[in-house]
Amino acid sequence: MPPHPLPPARRLRRRGEFQRVFDAGRRAHGRYLTIIASPAPGPDSRLGIVASRKLGGAVVRNRAKRLIREAFRTNIGLAAPVDLVVIPKAAATKAKATDIAGDYASTLKRMGLSK
Repeated sequence: MPPHPLPPARRLRRRGEFQRVFDAGRRAHGRYLTIIASPAPGPDSRLGIVASRKLGGAVVRNRAKRLIREAFRTNIGLAAPVDLVVIPKAAATKAKATDIAGDYASTLKRMGLSK
């Protein structure tokens, strides 16, 4: 268990929540990931991750998801509550945690979502 788990209120969990972000969200591409953002209906920003089997086996997908969750957890500089769906790219499987966190922050900044 990580020392600071992401609570259920900060996660996208249902198919309808993901679908709403895919349909109404804005998309931006980074080197290691693609971010789709849509205004959140609640007071908190929420995160959903879509890591398909094209990325690799379960170990590889879970590592990518852990690194993305950590980037979301540590980057608190969102200007307004948004729902984010993050899709890791194949390059993310070989990237370091700092590279993914930097790409996450720069992509959000390009989208105008960070302070």
